[in-house]
Amino acid sequence: MSAADMSAADLLTTLAWRAAHTPRRTALEHRSTTVTWEELYARVTRARARHRTAGDRTPGRRVGLLGSNHPDTVVALLAVAANGTEAVLHDARATAHERARTAALATVTTWHAPSPDDEPPPTGPPAAASGPERPARYFGLVTSGTGGEPKVVRKHWGVTLANAAAFADAAGYGPDDRVLCTTPLHHAYAFGVALLPALLTGATLVLAPHPAGPAALAAALRDSGATVVQSVPFLYRALLDAGRLTPAPALRVCVSAGEPLTAELARDWRGKVGVPLRDQYGATEFGQIAFCVDDPDDPDDPGSPDEQAPAMRLMPGIEARLRTEDGRLLEHDPHASGELYLRQDGTEVTYWGLPGLGRAAHTDGWFRTGDTGRLPTPRTVVVEGRTTRRISVAGRKVDPDEVERAVRAAPGVIECKVAAPPEGTEGHGDRFVAFVAVEPGVTETGLRRHVARTLSSYKVPTRFHLRDALPRTGTGKIHLARLWQEVTA
Repeated sequence: MSAADMSAADLLTTLAWRAAHTPRRTALEHRSTTVTWEELYARVTRARARHRTAGDRTPGRRVGLLGSNHPDTVVALLAVAANGTEAVLHDARATAHERARTAALATVTTWHAPSPDDEPPPTGPPAAASGPERPARYFGLVTSGTGGEPKVVRKHWGVTLANAAAFADAAGYGPDDRVLCTTPLHHAYAFGVALLPALLTGATLVLAPHPAGPAALAAALRDSGATVVQSVPFLYRALLDAGRLTPAPALRVCVSAGEPLTAELARDWRGKVGVPLRDQYGATEFGQIAFCVDDPDDPDDPGSPDEQAPAMRLMPGIEARLRTEDGRLLEHDPHASGELYLRQDGTEVTYWGLPGLGRAAHTDGWFRTGDTGRLPTPRTVVVEGRTTRRISVAGRKVDPDEVERAVRAAPGVIECKVAAPPEGTEGHGDRFVAFVAVEPGVTETGLRRHVARTLSSYKVPTRFHLRDALPRTGTGKIHLARLWQEVTA
């Protein structure tokens, strides 16, 4: 069976098999709560009955699930999808405005906040769940919207399951693993690196509380007995800086994604924890695109220790090619850089409510990622930056990454994000600013002088907005849209 022929019903079949063959093994953990495979299947079966009663099997109906890192979210998602309903997974902390925007795009008719009250009380051994008349083939994930309005990506269940299974195989997941999930389940990263791989391989999914500070995460890492941890560079760095890490002898795989992983952080993590931090390249539209299986810091691994960014292996079912800035297709050259275009077997990228956006993002059937990189081999990729972040200043191009590095080198700078105003706002095009988290005593004048000593004058930001900290999304990315809202309010 191809990925395009699969549906959410196949996930329920897997769940039923695990309930029958490994009933007492733990499927989910959250704080002091544990859910065995038998209990998870029973809860999903009861929740399916509740959703059928509520009319969630109406053809064409879409249900919005306000998810959190809790077993109730997993139960509700599996129940709704197994009933044949298209679910749109959203953040339980989303504002009314954000929910309304998503509902309008995806034609969501009902919002559902999962809770134990959804399930009728058990009246005996659970009956086998009846198969859906129309198995759900699609579901929706909402992008984080760090640089603008969120979008709802239509995801194909079969393709997503195949992608998650391929990642689990690449990372070596198995039934004895304990996967610590530190980012929100409603985002593609946790969904495809933690939730689905655990369900497919029989591993235990340990849901860390979210949001949580470094102390709570360090405790979760210490107490969970995790063999796999899934997180973002910001949280890995916070754990190191907090100085609360203790030995985790069972830990063997640490996955990083969501923003660039610096060589310095990778070295510091390995030096402190003793386990390599492996970069993962993904997107809401594709799931897991590539994974750094090899360890560039290990001389016994066939990595590339001289590379600033390691080469990652493309997941099965995903192909990549490069184009120049003017759209010309690049012939294979391991040293040539260009913009990355992708395609995935069994599906094409579409957005609910924005059909033109999906069409505009494709060229000859290939999706334009907005990322720059190289293809050392046809099945490996090196991600170097973002083409869409380049800023035009009086006809000259400015690389925000270069400016951010110069700002971060100044004394007292904690972190920095450089960007041009969003399209449609005053000053878009020839102005750009730096949002900078700084220690007390740092001034805009001092930062400007520091950057001017390093970069050409046209690369110096127009303004420096100084703050104690930069806001973050649920996956740890700097929330650029919120920063612009604050400075333009």
